[in-house]
Amino acid sequence: MLKKLGVLKREYTWESTYQLFMVCAFPIHVWAILMAFSDFSWVADRTRLWDAVGLVSYALIFALIETVGGFVIVWLLGLLIPARWEVNRRVALLGSLFLVIAVWAMLSQLYFMLNKPLPPQVVDSLAGAEHPLRVMWGVTFPVLVLSVVVPAFAIIRSDRTRDIVAGIFERISVLSTFYVCVDLIGILIVLIRSVTV
Repeated sequence: MLKKLGVLKREYTWESTYQLFMVCAFPIHVWAILMAFSDFSWVADRTRLWDAVGLVSYALIFALIETVGGFVIVWLLGLLIPARWEVNRRVALLGSLFLVIAVWAMLSQLYFMLNKPLPPQVVDSLAGAEHPLRVMWGVTFPVLVLSVVVPAFAIIRSDRTRDIVAGIFERISVLSTFYVCVDLIGILIVLIRSVTV
């Protein structure tokens, strides 16, 4: 058991684990706060302000749960990275890949929320194609792969890129720490609402 702890210590430090958690928290919380405050005025107008505060609190709690789930998956995937890698490179790679995937998830949700159809020229060309699904995958899949592979390759190959990413992650960690503190306030508000209602 102690040998396994030594391996984990070599893979991650407490500081790197904290930073990876905060990087995972950042996009989830930004999106949750944007979505919660987009509904805040609507809920406050139709009910009470306290209900709108509850809505934001629930959104923050779910963001915290998503953050923990995403972090555990990313942290476990990090154990698959070769042990000879230094901790900073491991965190930079895992955090940047998580951010890229999170941005793609936000963009797809935003596309459906805006309810904007594809341009007519694209629809016509897809309708005229023999296999429209293959065409769509043929266009989107390379873009998705490049958006993941290019940052990963840059971090793996370049110490300068890794250092830049590490600096960005330090700044993100400060902001995410604030978000997690607000999550704790959200939990407190939900508990108060549960007792008072």
